[in-house]
Amino acid sequence: MGDTSSVPRRVLGLDAARGLAVVAMVIAHGVPFVSGRVSESGAFVLQQVNDLASPLFVLVMGVAAGLAFGRGVASRGITRAVVKGVALILLGVGLEQLDHWVAVILHVLGLLLIVGTPLLVLGSRWLVGIAAVLFVVGPWVIEAVTRAAGGVAGGAATTAGWAANPLVQWLVTNTHYRVLTLLPLFLVGAVLARRGLTDERASWWCVMGGLALLWASFAAELLGHPVVFSGDHPDQVQENGLALAAYGLVMATELAGERRPSVYAVLRPLALVGQVALSLYVFHVVLLVPLIPGFAEGGWLPFGLLLVVALVVAWGWARFVGSGPLEWLIERLAPPRRPSAAAAA
Repeated sequence: MGDTSSVPRRVLGLDAARGLAVVAMVIAHGVPFVSGRVSESGAFVLQQVNDLASPLFVLVMGVAAGLAFGRGVASRGITRAVVKGVALILLGVGLEQLDHWVAVILHVLGLLLIVGTPLLVLGSRWLVGIAAVLFVVGPWVIEAVTRAAGGVAGGAATTAGWAANPLVQWLVTNTHYRVLTLLPLFLVGAVLARRGLTDERASWWCVMGGLALLWASFAAELLGHPVVFSGDHPDQVQENGLALAAYGLVMATELAGERRPSVYAVLRPLALVGQVALSLYVFHVVLLVPLIPGFAEGGWLPFGLLLVVALVVAWGWARFVGSGPLEWLIERLAPPRRPSAAAAA
């Protein structure tokens, strides 16, 4: 048998949190089919689902990176991150060429992985400090760079030629996702990994801290400080709050399952979907290409078809086949986590 020491043990809670994030993405990308057909309260709930998806995925990405990154093999961990990051960038750019309404995030996540992983050589206090600084100054940087490029954050588009550079957009000026505002959550996730995923107190602190941030964002809106542009302070407070609360609740549920195994039944379906999250993301975006023109008037039927087909296929693949095809391919392209026994000899 081959050496299995480089194969990481799957963590049910982490897979479930990743699964929750990608399910939220699928739901969010199906919402345009039913816009105008839901009540005000239903629209509010769907908006929270939409706002949860990307930050929760980034937080879990940070936790996974923190678990996989070893100080003794920093160069290998960084190399793996670069290979995986480039793969995500290629997938994201490819998906952007298709005819759909999804604001694709994969290329931004790829660059985030390349930029964020080398920072994991730093101590936890440094990571928390960097995350805090980026959280505070990020919105001001977005406004300043957008203004310098002839645009207005949340308003007029940039006009300067240099602002059309993809790296500038992915790092700072993208109107949906940018490394600048996602990196703090990635670093927080890495710090959570260092605390250990069996720390139930940390999980509940995430829940309480996340809910506090979420309520603070609602209070700010009531007091006349709504979200003006994606990535501003009210937006970050709300989305980070949602991600922390959801992650903490999922991890606390997994730990509760150690005392009551029946609790695992709540997480297992999400965990299976989470194991093939990347393949599911790409599959559901491709699935939208024929669905959008096929149901130009929208409705609940295409919304339901998107959810059922995408999630059932993903669950069935994970349950009966195993690793997703894209996960399998990228894992084969990336260097192994540890040198082989022959190479080490």
